[in-house]
Amino acid sequence: MPKENKKIPCHECKKMIPKSAAVHAEGKDYVLHFCSIECMDYWKKKQKKEKKNS
Repeated sequence: MPKENKKIPCHECKKMIPKSAAVHAEGKDYVLHFCSIECMDYWKKKQKKEKKNS
């Protein structure tokens, strides 16, 4: 499959999206892919809440 047509799941909602259209969040050892800014923002809020509760 050509690279530009490869589909990947959104890290948050698991919707399959073209890799070329994904929004990315990069950490030290990973890259996460999201279908939209909204999914990425939702994930970030969950991460902050989890850290706060730890």
